[in-house]
Amino acid sequence: MSQTKNNKERDIALVKRAIQGDQKAYSELMTLYWATVEKSFSLKLQSKEDIEDLSIATFSKAFDKLKTYNSSFAFSTWINTIATNTLIDFFRKKEQKTISIDLDKEEEGSTMDIIDNGLDPERNLIQKQKNKHIASLVHQLKPHYRELIIMRYLDELSYAEIAAKLNMPLGSVKAKLFRARDLLVEILKPQENEF
Repeated sequence: MSQTKNNKERDIALVKRAIQGDQKAYSELMTLYWATVEKSFSLKLQSKEDIEDLSIATFSKAFDKLKTYNSSFAFSTWINTIATNTLIDFFRKKEQKTISIDLDKEEEGSTMDIIDNGLDPERNLIQKQKNKHIASLVHQLKPHYRELIIMRYLDELSYAEIAAKLNMPLGSVKAKLFRARDLLVEILKPQENEF
């Protein structure tokens, strides 16, 4: 039996276990394919933060849609397709329309209105209230998940920094952070209309 066939059978078994709620299966799939996904992003991006965030986003999307995985294709092909689409979305969001504020010499006497898109005081207050509400929802998580969310999104620590601080393997930090984000999403779903 070829190695490819063995890998495919292993992956199909892991997907089935994950769909049934086996957290170790999720972790094993991440461990098996994390380096491949991360490498595909590192070929196109320089920011280590962006590479890690997009890798997490890829697995998050894949695990959310795990029931749609077609086992006639290799899991590696499926996850790489999701990674490619995640990267395309990332670049689309990064594209911003810009205008030059330097005027041509012919237009020296003309003026330009520049709109301030910053939050007005009312919106600022609303945003602060939303942030407080989200913080209270984060505190509903179990302490070890709450700590990871706070370190990553409030303290803005990298995955490596969190792993070092908690004396935990990097893969475990990524897997637990993925799970913490899922749990937070579940807490947020009933609150969707408030945001």
